[in-house]
Amino acid sequence: MKRIRIIMGLLLAAVLVIALAVPASAAVEFTDIDDNPYEAGILNLSYRGFVGGYQEADDTWTFRPDNPLQRQQFAKMAVLTLGYPVTAADVSTFPDTPAAYDPVNNPLYPGSYVAVAAAEGIIQGYTNGNFGFVDHVTRQQAISIVVRAAGTALDEAPADYVGRLDHSNQYHGANIKKAEYNGLLDGILDQLGEGATWDATANATRGEAAEILSQVFIKTGKILKITGPSGSVELSMAELKAMKATEGYGGSKNRLGNVTGPSLYKGVAIKDLMALVGGGATANVVATDGYTSKYSADEVNGAFAVFDPATVEEIADYAGALTMIIAYFVDNAPFPSSKGALRVAIVGEKQDQVTDSKKWASQLAEITVQPAPAAE
Repeated sequence: MKRIRIIMGLLLAAVLVIALAVPASAAVEFTDIDDNPYEAGILNLSYRGFVGGYQEADDTWTFRPDNPLQRQQFAKMAVLTLGYPVTAADVSTFPDTPAAYDPVNNPLYPGSYVAVAAAEGIIQGYTNGNFGFVDHVTRQQAISIVVRAAGTALDEAPADYVGRLDHSNQYHGANIKKAEYNGLLDGILDQLGEGATWDATANATRGEAAEILSQVFIKTGKILKITGPSGSVELSMAELKAMKATEGYGGSKNRLGNVTGPSLYKGVAIKDLMALVGGGATANVVATDGYTSKYSADEVNGAFAVFDPATVEEIADYAGALTMIIAYFVDNAPFPSSKGALRVAIVGEKQDQVTDSKKWASQLAEITVQPAPAAE
């Protein structure tokens, strides 16, 4: 499977600002994405070290989700989305190729990435021979780039598929249609009010790019890493769905007594995932927003405090059996893009219980399994 690894730089007001790489498996607290519609997508990529932000003078980090993107930046994104190797031997022949912006820390950007993008047919230059390195990439151009990059991971849209967007553009219409059909644009379209339109010819923003690329990563990349006594495995969504599925009803109760669900969840039992790395007793899960939760051996085996969804009172003698799963579906559909692709869910056969919301985790990225203590 292909993995997305994105580190972005940006020229603004003729001043070069280098986007510093975020270390893999580290959640960065961007100060400007709270409640942004693309927050989950940004965090999904940032946590994995696929995108970087901007370190400000006060040592805080920003992502600048409303800033436009340049063609050179998106070339790098597309190349790394597919996992193409890039070396110093990849030399851009476009006459407008600039010198490396950071020759010490990132000597391959932008020329080598553009060279690979062009060689792989992801992004081509203009008819005048130039690449247009600092030209802004439009939404429709970005969509076409991503669709070409994803290749056969995306399904073809039926001929009679309509959707919400205009698919008539002779150069980009078919790709827009394919992206919309495959759900790559759901997180964007969900933000539009009734009757509102989305101009595909406008410049793409960093937030929109992160949203689209996050959806491509969910379809093509290794979205869950599990580490345990026998080593580590990384699983794609397709590989998760190929495992034995567990379905059940569950919901959560927060500290204010507000109840969500019960809903029908489908996923893989945590015990089955733990078995892939040698089994164990307890499990720690980490979400892309940095949230962590530790599950005891009893909880891994389904022992949770249970509450009545109507009265929110604890059911001390609950007779049903619960299973902790890593869910990828809720009510027979993928999670909304704002919630991430995977979450911890605690489910049973009937719609008769909810559990503490602190035991549920969305935007799941990693699981670490600890073995049982050795007997003395």
